[in-house]
Amino acid sequence: MSALIRNSATTEESMDRRPPVVVGFATMVLAAFLIAPGDIASKTHVALHGLCAQRPSHSLQIGGTMLPMDARMTGIYLGAAASVTWLAATRRLRATRVPSLPVVVLLASFVVALAVDGFNALLVDLRVPTLYEPSNIVRLATGVLAGIALGVALGHLFASSIWAHCDRERAVVMKPIELLAPIGVSGAIAVLALSDVPLLYAPFAIGLLLAAVGVFWLFGIVFVALLSQQGWSCRTWGDLAPLALASLIAAIVTVGALSWLRFAAEQLYGLRRLT
Repeated sequence: MSALIRNSATTEESMDRRPPVVVGFATMVLAAFLIAPGDIASKTHVALHGLCAQRPSHSLQIGGTMLPMDARMTGIYLGAAASVTWLAATRRLRATRVPSLPVVVLLASFVVALAVDGFNALLVDLRVPTLYEPSNIVRLATGVLAGIALGVALGHLFASSIWAHCDRERAVVMKPIELLAPIGVSGAIAVLALSDVPLLYAPFAIGLLLAAVGVFWLFGIVFVALLSQQGWSCRTWGDLAPLALASLIAAIVTVGALSWLRFAAEQLYGLRRLT
């Protein structure tokens, strides 16, 4: 009996050590990226080249240096990161109830706002009359709103695909007013992006890279869990750790591969950089 208890305690201790392994791996990769040759601007631009058009005319600048994502994509990843962080902080990543119709309609309106702004910008490129003059501020704002919708969708998908025991009484967002929290946080950070303070460039550039990898990571956890038939099997965060580590590696490789493919296509076909 005592041996059984010792084995159980050893197993629990081993499981408790799993989440720090994931954190440690992520920290090592980030440290390697930071100490690699080159400045933050060039490295983040290369790393995110496969995820964004990186058009100078559509991008924000901080201290005279262009961010590695254009304003719309900056808003999307900023909003997604803020909403997922908020869901984690409020312990809603186990809530699987479908959000109410008002919440769904509000989130859908965020996506529609992004689509309208994108279509309006397309009309400018086609040199036809537009609804309004496009601006990076509007691109950033509509991106943030769409990113919040993306983050909420990711949170719901994650909660609904991973846990063996989940909270079926709550949704990740219960009432529309609750979205004021991620909107307020995202809005405050977006204002900082517009402040043009040179010291903020590195945190924003690295933050965008982390947010992009994080979005792919969450998608990867769900995809790998379902593909490997491990969905709805995790009882603790320790149970999730092996799946999270594999998905994190896959996310990093995917982001890097997309960047390499774009650079390769540009060289192979002589594609011009967008302005």
